[in-house]
Amino acid sequence: MKLLTLYIMKRMAINFVVLFTLFFLLGAVIDIIINLDEFDKIAGEISGDGGIFARIFALIRVGIGFEGPRLFQVYAYLHGVIAVGAMAFTAANMLRSREFVALMAAGISLRRIALPFLLVMGGISLVALLNQEYMLPKVAPLLLRDHGELGEKSVGSFSVPFTPDQNGVLLLAPSLNPSTGVLTEPTFIVRDEKGRMIRQIRATSATWDGEAAGKWILQDGRSVDVVFDEETAQAEILPPVVVDQYETELSPYILTLHRYGQFIGMLGMTQLNSMLEVAGTFDAPMLRRHWYSRFASIAINMLAMVIVIPFFITREPVVLSRQAIKCGGIGITILFGGTIVMLMPIQGFPAVVSVFLPALVLLPVGLLQLVNIRT
Repeated sequence: MKLLTLYIMKRMAINFVVLFTLFFLLGAVIDIIINLDEFDKIAGEISGDGGIFARIFALIRVGIGFEGPRLFQVYAYLHGVIAVGAMAFTAANMLRSREFVALMAAGISLRRIALPFLLVMGGISLVALLNQEYMLPKVAPLLLRDHGELGEKSVGSFSVPFTPDQNGVLLLAPSLNPSTGVLTEPTFIVRDEKGRMIRQIRATSATWDGEAAGKWILQDGRSVDVVFDEETAQAEILPPVVVDQYETELSPYILTLHRYGQFIGMLGMTQLNSMLEVAGTFDAPMLRRHWYSRFASIAINMLAMVIVIPFFITREPVVLSRQAIKCGGIGITILFGGTIVMLMPIQGFPAVVSVFLPALVLLPVGLLQLVNIRT
């Protein structure tokens, strides 16, 4: 049985690697062909007058630099679907070659044959969890680039509109460079309970210091206080005071999250924990849903595999093309539909319940599918 388990796991793992590689290369090549002018323009700037071979080599470098980080994104988003496809190819080949008939003749249950497929899916899901925690956050700034930022090391600078922190202080800046963590000409506006400005802090630039509580180190920082006389409703502007730092939870990460909503799906659980501690005006329930979804997705992957396995692991004569259509339709619906429902806020349910709700709904369906395998 150990030999059988290793044999099936090896075949499915190889099919997964092949399918994943082909899927990633197909997507990368299509993207490069569609945006070939942009890639060729940057390659020309890099190669200069080095000739045709230098330009081709530069084009390959630019293509790898832009498409390479997407490897981790494709794995994070599509590993479940590709794993189901790898199972279908493996089981279909075994069914076509009558291997299941030989195994049943040897007294081995088809339910026992399904176990190696589930083990591989579990391993693929655990690798996806590690990828989400350690690799995807590192390449996230590269994934936010568009084709106009080819060759850059991160997404370009962007302006920061009025953004409040957890204390109600407004931050405004004409430019933030996410890769260096530098704000250009930032302004911090401190308000009282009536919304009136009682202090304004300005600087020529600010650099993020993530140590301790997190703060912006100000260059040529000046603070101006405004004192209101409640009886006369007059305001007095006090002389400016030199300040060299300002503590806030509005880090470059959080400001980038406000700018690019999809960036939150690329953060690791450690970063989500840090953001939950100083969530401020950011949607804390949404952060919790993303945190719990890392584990709920493993449960959905396993249940999706359990539900579609009987289409191929069967003793009945079946039409493989028809079974493949059923498997693809049901598998994609479960995996993508479950992911959408996981991240949706459900009124009256806490985050931990709403995230695991698709898995709880699919659990009896999966058990019923396993029981109905005729062996």
